[in-house]
Amino acid sequence: MRSEQQVFDELAQLCTSPGFIHVISHFVFRDNVVGYKDELRGEDYAKMFSPSRLIRTEISTLVGLLVRSPRNLALPAPAEVERLAKKAEELLEELHEILKEPVLADMMKAMAGGTFDPTYNPFKKAEALREPIFYAAESAYSFQYRDFSVTKYARDGAWLKENMGFIPEEARMVAIAITAFLSAKLFKVLRSLRDKHPRDWTVLDGFVFTTAEIAGVSGIEKATVDAVVDAFSFQDDGNPTFNTLSDFNAVNAFPIIKGDGDSRILLQQVSLMEALYDTPFYWLNADKRYRAKASANRGAFTEDFTADRLKQVFGADKVFLNVDIWATSAKKTKLGEVDVLALIGDIAIVVQAKSKKLTLDARKGNDLQLQTDFKGAVQDACDQGVDCAKHLLAGGAYVADPQGNEITAAAGLAKIHPVCVVSDHYPSLTFQAQQFLNVESVEGMERPLVCDIFLVDVLAEFLTTPLRFLSYLELRSAAGDNIALSHEIVALGYHLKRNLWLGEYDYMALDDDLSVDVDIAMAARREGIDGQKTPRGILTDLQGTSVGRLVSQIEARSEARTLAVGLELLKLSGPSALQLSRMIDGTVLEAKRSGKHRDVTFAMDKDKTGITVHSNFEPDWIAANSLKQHCERRKYSTKASKWFGVSVSPGEGEFRFGLVLDHEWKRNFQMDAQVATLPAPQSIDFLERAMFGKAQPIPGRNEPCFCGSGLKYKKCHMLKV
Repeated sequence: MRSEQQVFDELAQLCTSPGFIHVISHFVFRDNVVGYKDELRGEDYAKMFSPSRLIRTEISTLVGLLVRSPRNLALPAPAEVERLAKKAEELLEELHEILKEPVLADMMKAMAGGTFDPTYNPFKKAEALREPIFYAAESAYSFQYRDFSVTKYARDGAWLKENMGFIPEEARMVAIAITAFLSAKLFKVLRSLRDKHPRDWTVLDGFVFTTAEIAGVSGIEKATVDAVVDAFSFQDDGNPTFNTLSDFNAVNAFPIIKGDGDSRILLQQVSLMEALYDTPFYWLNADKRYRAKASANRGAFTEDFTADRLKQVFGADKVFLNVDIWATSAKKTKLGEVDVLALIGDIAIVVQAKSKKLTLDARKGNDLQLQTDFKGAVQDACDQGVDCAKHLLAGGAYVADPQGNEITAAAGLAKIHPVCVVSDHYPSLTFQAQQFLNVESVEGMERPLVCDIFLVDVLAEFLTTPLRFLSYLELRSAAGDNIALSHEIVALGYHLKRNLWLGEYDYMALDDDLSVDVDIAMAARREGIDGQKTPRGILTDLQGTSVGRLVSQIEARSEARTLAVGLELLKLSGPSALQLSRMIDGTVLEAKRSGKHRDVTFAMDKDKTGITVHSNFEPDWIAANSLKQHCERRKYSTKASKWFGVSVSPGEGEFRFGLVLDHEWKRNFQMDAQVATLPAPQSIDFLERAMFGKAQPIPGRNEPCFCGSGLKYKKCHMLKV
């Protein structure tokens, strides 16, 4: 096998070939442009997940090598274009194999001698992580980079106007104008190919513009367009820093390159959007007099942004910024600081935000630098979150806002979800967290979610209620490292389809294409693309069902004792939730018809939990005592660790109250006698099989219904199934 540098140098030489820019434009069109007819669907988007597709970092590498020498824009003969494209792909594939080699070699070495340590992990080494870092999936959408850049640099507007000639919003508007112009132009170029000889076919002109054209179609002053375009244009200095695959590639920071005359070329639109978000940081940091203020602004942005998104979900009165935890109300001994605190009932989300990046040395395979970067960006934030969680769960501390006012809602917390948030795209963040993150186990604290602000934005976009948001955090924490995925939106995509509940599985590998419905929905919501705005699955399955109604009513109360019931209901799969809804419907109708108490119970065997639903006309205090006694017997008979009870009104099925029994099972001879004749509850698996007719026979009209309600089948699910 050749060395990485040998292949890189050959690729660099290939990129200097006359007309190679036409090859790159072909790759961009083939692998980055998605076409659709009436509405963007998953099958239209499938090409974006093809293993043969060149990803953005590969194309950026080609562009970075292209600009190392003067460009010849002449169109080569078709056979030459084909040869250059084929050779470029071969060299890129060879580079990919070389990057994978350290892992393969390390594993072979570990297996030498015929034994293999099952705890061995080659990805603890930076050299092995170069491949997943270089080929990391995009963690942000282009419109997120573009739109969030305004908020990120809002506090730096005066500096940017004075030194660069534009403010963040103007840069955003110019970027929108450029991409809209090029999208329309590319379509015209494609149509024009029908009238050209194949030897003249090229799509390069669909990536070319002038500042006069952008000013003309957008109405933005040309001076402003010139200032923005110049600021993000490559300066034709030969890209001197880009000499190895992991070196700084200037076209990532300055993606607009110069063409003939006064024309400019933008080959990858997303690169311009990310540059809007990332590049000004380096301008600001280069000003020694402004550096400290710029750094403070970055930290404030991450915290403010996260708080704003959480306020959309939990409400402004439930989210607090820069919270201090003091030993006493005297505020002499500070125990910790929380960047963002969200509260609902007895549950809290503790956010610690960082503005650290993955450095070039880490990308090159420097073990010490990789660990240092991860510690600064993730581990430190996690440790701070754990410390704060300990104090909040222990109780007795004085929790206050920046003005010193006590946050009384932070008292008596039973569960805390730590969230570690970084402000920039951190390549392979989820994978690195699975390899390196060390988390102390604390009773009442869930496993931290490690993510960037882009994921927080997407979570808040779809999980728009507190219970939905908390349910996802709980399920993602339970899944932990038992799922393999390239980035967190894949996990969210799976969750929105089927609920992120491992169930009978111990480990799952999730493919990237599970994010496609989220990708389409985000584009539809933010960019106006014709497509499904809400992914089909758990957000749509419960609409109009009894379970969906109960969850909404529980959420409206935000009571600590009932939130746990709502979270348990949200763990149900679509079929299970639908089945429980039908069971509840039959139960409440029969309770109203007969005027008598009716109930239904089912168990989740693997998780050692279950739910009992009561429906009766009894006063709350009597109904509550009856429900508690019933749940205690059910919990004991199944040896469950936890049991949930729900009381609903007859007929309408409105939520009355709920309870949770959460204590260790212990032998009790008195209870043995009470449950001796208690019929076993049906399990979720049984109910789903019965519902869909896969295994269980349909009961006779006068036989007990399969749902365990105690009613005859003809008066229960015969009406529903």
